[in-house]
Amino acid sequence: MSAYDFPGWDRLRHGGLLLDAPRLRRIAEYKPDEVSPYRERELRRMAGALIDGNSNVAEFVSFVLEKICGFTNANGTWQRGSQVGAEWSRRTITDHSVKPRQLWRGDRGGLLPVFFDNESRIGIGRGRKATSQTLQWLRAGNDKLALLTNGRQWRLIFAGLDFDAWCEWDVDLWFEEGGLSAQVQALRTLISPNVWAPPTKDAQPPLLEAILDTRKGQAELSAVLGERVREAVELLVQSHGEVVKERCSDVAPADIYRAAVRVVMRMVVALFAESRELLPRYNALYHGAYGLTGLLEELEKVAARGGNRLSRSWNAWPRVLALFRLIYQGSHHPELLVPAYGGELFAAGDSTSADGLARALAVFETACFDREILPDREVHRLLERITRTKVKVRQGRASTWVPAPVDFSDLSSEYIGILYEGLLDFELKTAPSGDPVIFLAVGNQPALPLSRLEAMDDKALANLLEKMKDTSKAGEDGESGEEDESSETAEEDDIEEDESQEESESDVTDEEESETGDERHVTRTRAEIWARRAVEVGKLVPKPKGDLTPEKRRLFEESVARKARQLVIRVILPGEWYLVRWGGTRKGSGTFYTRPGLAVPTVQRTLRPLAYTPPVDSDSKPNTDAPSVEWSPKLPEEILALKVCDPACGSGTFPVTALRFLTDAVYASLHHHGRIKPDGDRAIVGLLDEAQSTEEQLGQELLPCRPDDALFEPRLKAILRRYVVERCIYGIDPYVRTLFVNRRMAKS
Repeated sequence: MSAYDFPGWDRLRHGGLLLDAPRLRRIAEYKPDEVSPYRERELRRMAGALIDGNSNVAEFVSFVLEKICGFTNANGTWQRGSQVGAEWSRRTITDHSVKPRQLWRGDRGGLLPVFFDNESRIGIGRGRKATSQTLQWLRAGNDKLALLTNGRQWRLIFAGLDFDAWCEWDVDLWFEEGGLSAQVQALRTLISPNVWAPPTKDAQPPLLEAILDTRKGQAELSAVLGERVREAVELLVQSHGEVVKERCSDVAPADIYRAAVRVVMRMVVALFAESRELLPRYNALYHGAYGLTGLLEELEKVAARGGNRLSRSWNAWPRVLALFRLIYQGSHHPELLVPAYGGELFAAGDSTSADGLARALAVFETACFDREILPDREVHRLLERITRTKVKVRQGRASTWVPAPVDFSDLSSEYIGILYEGLLDFELKTAPSGDPVIFLAVGNQPALPLSRLEAMDDKALANLLEKMKDTSKAGEDGESGEEDESSETAEEDDIEEDESQEESESDVTDEEESETGDERHVTRTRAEIWARRAVEVGKLVPKPKGDLTPEKRRLFEESVARKARQLVIRVILPGEWYLVRWGGTRKGSGTFYTRPGLAVPTVQRTLRPLAYTPPVDSDSKPNTDAPSVEWSPKLPEEILALKVCDPACGSGTFPVTALRFLTDAVYASLHHHGRIKPDGDRAIVGLLDEAQSTEEQLGQELLPCRPDDALFEPRLKAILRRYVVERCIYGIDPYVRTLFVNRRMAKS
């Protein structure tokens, strides 16, 4: 089953990443039985009465959860209204006492808290208050999941340490064409005792486990996508190969590579912005003339007609370049309003500059206007590399990788930086004249000249394969070690290699096909002849036992040939550009990236004692082991006086996480110390005590809304983020620092 066939999932409203494709498949296995005709009629009657305003919301919610979703007294215990004890009350930042209206407690610690909202729309306008209170209640007790409803909307909320995500149902969409819609099936799958109750006492409920694994899945997605982005960079350089050599003959390959990385990262950022609606992807003019999503749709339609249509047109790349210029300069046209984002990433190159990167960048931006270069088929391949990835799916006792589109809304901003940092593992080279280069499926996939491989004797071959871990089979679970996170099984490698070979041989023009295709075929044949010898010498395929019958010999030779094909990943012809891992990868350059899953708890553990005061135990000693909800925020000016420096910030995971933590800390402090006061239709926020405030220091902020306004919290936090960034957060990128030092040394 496809991840996107989860019944009703695409019909729900979503905020943040709750469940990704592999985890959706896992939860889909808990599909409930069909609703009986009697229950369906009752649900239809009660839903109709609710929509007409003639039904009690609490009774409707109880009916849905018990009779439709299956949370009964047979598998747990319900507490409702006054039955929910005071021990379930928790204080919010604004010092309000909050507790669920209904509470189901299942076996082995299962818990379903249900909150009610009286507003007409959850999470919008005044409906933001109930959502915020639910999140604060969850975090105050270290719980993760809750249900918030006003009767017509039902929102499943997940509260992480510094993020939240949700999905939402709408009762108006529960019936269609005379029956229950797919939304109801999604409700009964996700809001079910089977996924809310832990299977064992010490285990997580299946739904919570799937959501937590989804957060880890972001790292998996970024790792696989990182390899795809690297392939896109290589395609871009190869497509401009000759013109780059002509116009940048004196430019260092490192600068050419950095320029290509910048261009591809522009595409990644644009796709990310489109998924977040930071660019107007729903504007017809933007979608049809600029947007990458719209461009990919058009190219796929043309490609589906077959033939070589895409190889005979050159319209796509100029359109991509126009998008880059639109993002940088913006547009004031009333039909296409786009702010001017500026920034170094989208700044145009300069063919007259002394900077090699700027000159190489100019080639990628202008060469297509001087000659027929980068046809639409190549642009299609570029976009496919960036927007298509693979996800690991369990199939029985094993795992396999299946193709899937990339949902850029699933990636947090930190992972964009991680994608870029992953590209620092590579350097750009060209195959030497007269000697092709072969990529091998051993170790970290080294690239070696074919002549050197052919010159090796049996002993040298055996040593090569012994020193480098053989990854051509990649293990049944699809993992092959630290540096090769996206390897597939042997069969999948074989299929992928065949597909890549067919692609490389087919993606040439009619004029080049006979020459380049024949040369590549001859070279690959040479490489596979060598690989067969390497397989036999390295004993990568066990010889059959017993008498060597003709049948056994045939099977053995087929296994050797298949293993040889897997061993040769790619063939680089003389003069072609290619990327190879450099100097011990990131370890050699001192570059490591930290994923948010590690950064968040590290920042919380480090900054909490600096921004909050722990409670005092019976011996009048600070209890630093107390739950976070019992800690009191320090004064706003004390928090804003903190200095957080990451001397190797890289993609910025730690600074961004620290920014979020300190912003929330200052916000909590303002409420705790009474620094927020209403002033008519406005609110006055005192970031410093009045006695300490001077003209040179922070004083007061005036917000154009009251403290109880739905927009007050997001507006105030936006202001606080600015203060925290300006006063508290510092970072240094060692890669930029090293580059700066090297350039100064070169000039001196």
